[in-house]
Amino acid sequence: MIFLILRNRNWRLIQNKLLISLLLVIGVSLLPAFFGNAGLIHKHKYLLFVPLHLVIFVFPILYLYLKSIFNFTFRLNRENSLHLMIPISFWLYYIFIWIGTLSIPVEEKGNWAMGMGYFQINFVHNIVLLLMACGYSFLSFQELSEKKILNSKQKHIQWITYLLIFLFVGVMVELISALLGKIYGYWKSSPLDIWLGFSLTMFVKVYNAMLLYIISLMGYLTYSTFNKNRKVVDKDFIDQKLQNILRIMKTEKPYLNSDFSLATFARQLETNPSALSNLLNNHLNTKFNDFTNKYRIEEVKDKLKIGALHNLTLESIAKDSGFKSKTTFYRAFYKFNSQTPKEYIAQLENEKKVS
Repeated sequence: MIFLILRNRNWRLIQNKLLISLLLVIGVSLLPAFFGNAGLIHKHKYLLFVPLHLVIFVFPILYLYLKSIFNFTFRLNRENSLHLMIPISFWLYYIFIWIGTLSIPVEEKGNWAMGMGYFQINFVHNIVLLLMACGYSFLSFQELSEKKILNSKQKHIQWITYLLIFLFVGVMVELISALLGKIYGYWKSSPLDIWLGFSLTMFVKVYNAMLLYIISLMGYLTYSTFNKNRKVVDKDFIDQKLQNILRIMKTEKPYLNSDFSLATFARQLETNPSALSNLLNNHLNTKFNDFTNKYRIEEVKDKLKIGALHNLTLESIAKDSGFKSKTTFYRAFYKFNSQTPKEYIAQLENEKKVS
């Protein structure tokens, strides 16, 4: 699925980056149990304490993923990155333990790890994992409720609710499996295994593997847009993109930079120039240069209305509004106003006299 996203989708979109991260985290977390059952840990001692238990990352990343698909302006800024600090802290500790045991004889590895508080930290890790599973499930459902999605009839959105429920169940059973493993010993049958008639540990891994496939498939089909142009595109998705474009142009005014281009704007929107150009052409009926120059002309007109000519020349005002050349400015002004700048200035002066 990761290969398909990288090959067929715009993986630079933050939504796709988070989806790939989620798939990697869950996928890697499945490996230790299979290493143990396959006997690889006994054959390759460097696999002892290998830091592949990344389940604690799942719910924070999933929460950020949900925020990103419901908010096109989402960015993985400092505030959002704070959600990953606790999982990263535990992961760094486990990396330290693994590296520390690499040069130690096999029979001493456990004692060295215990001396570094491995079991105590692991206990705290499981408690934090439980709290994060509950906390981020609550935040995720709250995010869904705020977007009025829980009552939505759209099938491509409803699956997220079920995903949260199944993921929560998976983590709870994972914790039960880990607890039984500590009590009765890993890779051994517990009374629950005997009662169920199968290994709970392996059941959890298979369950989570199936869940991983569902997450990747639904995310791939629903939220990660094709690199190639599609004939049918979700109208709400297009409207959301257009609203974001107009919002950025209005609030951030990137067009004031004379080097503002289709490529730089596409990078800011985390898309490609071709997709952005098609969006403007097909849904706003305008080319990028006209779209940009129209904002620049409005900027010039606003400055003229507040009397900027008292301190600056017309050419300086045009330059401050993003125009590189005088010729381009005059041509664009006439195109969008059907009059020259001087005629517009004369019109403003007449309106002031009348008022």
